[in-house]
Amino acid sequence: MAERNRNSMIAQFIGIQHINFQNDNNETIAGDNAFFIFKTEDVQGMCAKKWFLKEGVLPKDLKVNDKVEISFNFKGKVEKIAKVN
Repeated sequence: MAERNRNSMIAQFIGIQHINFQNDNNETIAGDNAFFIFKTEDVQGMCAKKWFLKEGVLPKDLKVNDKVEISFNFKGKVEKIAKVN
């Protein structure tokens, strides 16, 4: 499932946790912990990963078990998620 190049990978979306809190500097932190599974060469079976995403990164119509392409910026942070057929 997880074909990956340097900038993107294919994964299955398996869950979400909405986050909204104040940090120690009184700044509001809002976004989502999104959970995915994918195949990788160094794991037998499926690998599971959680990424914290800023608001607006996940497609609004995303549903559990949807297949997605995850794109990363040059620092390795998720910058875009798109559904794939």
